[in-house]
Amino acid sequence: MDIPRVIIAGVRSKVGKTMISIGLMRALINRGYKVQPYKVGPDFIDPSFHYIATGRHSRNLDDFMLSKFDLLETFERNFRGADIAVIEGKTGLYDSHNSLDEKGSTASVSKILKSPVIIVADAERINRSISAMLLGYKLFDRDVLLEGVILNRVGNPRHANRVRKSVERLANLKVFGLIPRTSVNMPYRHLGLIPAYERDFEDLLDQLADLIEMNVDVDGIVDLAYKAPKIEEVNENPIFERKNYDLKVGVIRDRSFSFYYQDNIDALASRSKVVVIDSLKDKKLPNVDALYIGGGFPEVFAEELERNRSLRRSIYNFCDEGKPVYAECGGLMFLGESIITKGGEFDMVGFLPIKTRMHVKFQALGYCIYRVIKSNPISKRGDTIVGHEFHYSDVLPLERLEFAYRVKRGKGVDGRHDGILKKNTLANYIHLHVLSYPQMIDRFLRTARRLD
Repeated sequence: MDIPRVIIAGVRSKVGKTMISIGLMRALINRGYKVQPYKVGPDFIDPSFHYIATGRHSRNLDDFMLSKFDLLETFERNFRGADIAVIEGKTGLYDSHNSLDEKGSTASVSKILKSPVIIVADAERINRSISAMLLGYKLFDRDVLLEGVILNRVGNPRHANRVRKSVERLANLKVFGLIPRTSVNMPYRHLGLIPAYERDFEDLLDQLADLIEMNVDVDGIVDLAYKAPKIEEVNENPIFERKNYDLKVGVIRDRSFSFYYQDNIDALASRSKVVVIDSLKDKKLPNVDALYIGGGFPEVFAEELERNRSLRRSIYNFCDEGKPVYAECGGLMFLGESIITKGGEFDMVGFLPIKTRMHVKFQALGYCIYRVIKSNPISKRGDTIVGHEFHYSDVLPLERLEFAYRVKRGKGVDGRHDGILKKNTLANYIHLHVLSYPQMIDRFLRTARRLD
């Protein structure tokens, strides 16, 4: 199967990989290409910028959570109608789930996709030494199609010329771009970039596109992408086949709650009508049969969420009636009694007997493996689920909690358990991708249909 594609990787985090990726995406859009964006790893924030840059939902590619087949499936299914795929890597090219084997790394995904890779390196205050570093990346795994480099944060023209010569002659890598130190700044907060849904970033994206056009060989990257080798064609996963269950599923998706794998939403939409709800503007739940609340930044919008008393009361009643509710991370926080931040304590829905407290440092970050110890609205006892968690909050129980999961890897709520259960409400810190556990969709909808 022919899919023009390129991966923009990094030697490490914070080298400008996201800035260059979204700048390249927007530059290609401006040239008339239909660009399908992807993100390696379990990330929600960078894909929000991909969407704004291209007008197409970015898809996550992660071979720790997904099988090779499912990774190829989501890559191919979501490329339909596009001209070129731009894939943003995660952390450093070879960084993986445990530092020893490759699973979960950008390099591993690149080999599954047989995709050419361009690596971004920080050239600030370095010249000949950068070739030694890049040569190491090139030789570390010869099966990775490392085709070139973009050197970021170069100095004056003399410095730029030195590092280009060094890399091309000593590391034998094509230099696709030399980007000078720039005043274009990406907006960050505690979980990473500020999601693009929260404000208008059109000017920033156009600045980045101009930066790429002026300093990067875009034609060369396009040529490289179109020369990518063929990949195995796979069949579409049955979870995306349309079936009419005549159900409505509410999804709270707004500035407060924007952390969703788009494939999860697509799978729900294939079997139900998805109704989008705004937690800051809507005053009550619409007529829905089930409710899905993703992660996000409820702590940032805690005061506004507290003010929307009527919606909070409507959600409480929905949960209390035993309707199926599934909440992840930020959604878990929202369903508790309150969120405690440095700005104060703010009332939330109050259905779960917990408070959550924000910290300055990460409380959990990484891949999770759980054993289901109690059947619930999305999973069956005895099953194993695999996902990811990243949060700055912890849970303060107000009474004894009932849990759905035992932690085999990860932290969850208390280091041993995750998945707080009350009636037909399930709230957990783990984020699940539908292709890592497809049963979650039909089980969730069957629960709603049974209670309809």
